[in-house]
Amino acid sequence: MKITYGECGYCGGKVVERLLTMNLEFSGRLHRFENVPVGRCTECGERVFKAAVAKQLEHLARSRSPVKRRLTISVRDYVPAESA
Repeated sequence: MKITYGECGYCGGKVVERLLTMNLEFSGRLHRFENVPVGRCTECGERVFKAAVAKQLEHLARSRSPVKRRLTISVRDYVPAESA
């Protein structure tokens, strides 16, 4: 079901629905969600989340439902390059 987003609150551009992959942290744990309906401004790229979608993402993160797959990622601290 397509969601209507109206116009961008930032620039006034047209906001259209896209299905995106989101990496979000809940309760100190990183979760990856695929095919998330998100409004995206065609002018400035601003993303708009509907409250029901955000609530469902949190519900999924807290649930014990089976995961699609597990990913392993590398984590590093950012260290600025030394000046040349």
